Amino acid sequence: MPATINAMELIHADDLTPDQLMIDDLIAVEDGIVEVKTITSDATGDKYFIDCQNEFGEIETVEFNFDSQIKLFVFIEREV
Repeated sequence: MPATINAMELIHADDLTPDQLMIDDLIAVEDGIVEVKTITSDATGDKYFIDCQNEFGEIETVEFNFDSQIKLFVFIEREV
């Protein structure tokens, strides 16, 4: 049986607004690609506060307007 090596590649999948995000999504912020941990909004729904965890396990809160476009990333598997 031939050996197959599979590689995971991170690709830009879509641009979403904050209300379309889900927990565990991978998104682009200023510091790089982070994982969404919590999503909250203010009483008016105009501002969203997203707690994100970076590759070092550090959590930071990022603020977005309701109409912000956020880059969503996903891992895909490719045969090498």
